[in-house]
Amino acid sequence: MLSFKRRNAAVFILLAAVMLTACGRDQPSDARAEEIIHDFWQGDYEYTQTVYSTIGEEQRKLYGETRGKLISDPYQQYERAADASEQGITEQYWYTRDGQVVYNFKAPTADSLNHWTTIQSGVKGSCVYIKEGQPFVFDREETISGRKSYVYRARFEEEYAADYSRLPEEERNGVTEIAVPYRMDVEYYIDFSENEVVRIRLDMTDAAKAGEIANLMFSGMTREEAEEQLRQNGTEEAYEMFYDIQNFNGPVEINAPQDLEEL
Repeated sequence: MLSFKRRNAAVFILLAAVMLTACGRDQPSDARAEEIIHDFWQGDYEYTQTVYSTIGEEQRKLYGETRGKLISDPYQQYERAADASEQGITEQYWYTRDGQVVYNFKAPTADSLNHWTTIQSGVKGSCVYIKEGQPFVFDREETISGRKSYVYRARFEEEYAADYSRLPEEERNGVTEIAVPYRMDVEYYIDFSENEVVRIRLDMTDAAKAGEIANLMFSGMTREEAEEQLRQNGTEEAYEMFYDIQNFNGPVEINAPQDLEEL
């Protein structure tokens, strides 16, 4: 039979091992970050998307806010602008049909009425931040809504493709598409104590610049001329897009919009 001292020592060692194991689950590591990010990509969740713009030293301004939901399997995603009176897209709805992604968006038209437009796009709404094969590296620590988060970043090359094929032929001057490459940073804020992604941040500055270059090229400029004009215009406007994640792997329900009119 173990002596009292030896028995106490054994219990102490056991408790210490349990504590170390529990603490280890909360500790950040690159491998665990990759696992949590990939689990997130396969999960269901709700989110609030916000876009901020900044010019030079000006204070950051809220550019737009959207509420969204996503179900991974079978894929469905729905977004609605917080202020439906704003110009631009007010609602978006993606889903899969016959193995293809169908994209629907609603926006004001010339007669001031909202109507749905349907495109067999093959591109998910979440593709902007889901990037397979990209290495994520630790960047910094931040606290988000009281939760300690470790920020992991990936940088990748993308292409802005402007499609003008839907314009009347007399307006597009033989141009159907213009592609401009750009660089993007995506950051995942990870709470290792809960194994959850808390927030996603996208640096959209270079993407917005690519869009401006494409529009100038459509007007007749070369890419070099368009880039030079942007440089001469002065201070570049910076854009940041945030996805704040809620209800991860909770009950998420998405119903097709009742007024959806598909082609």
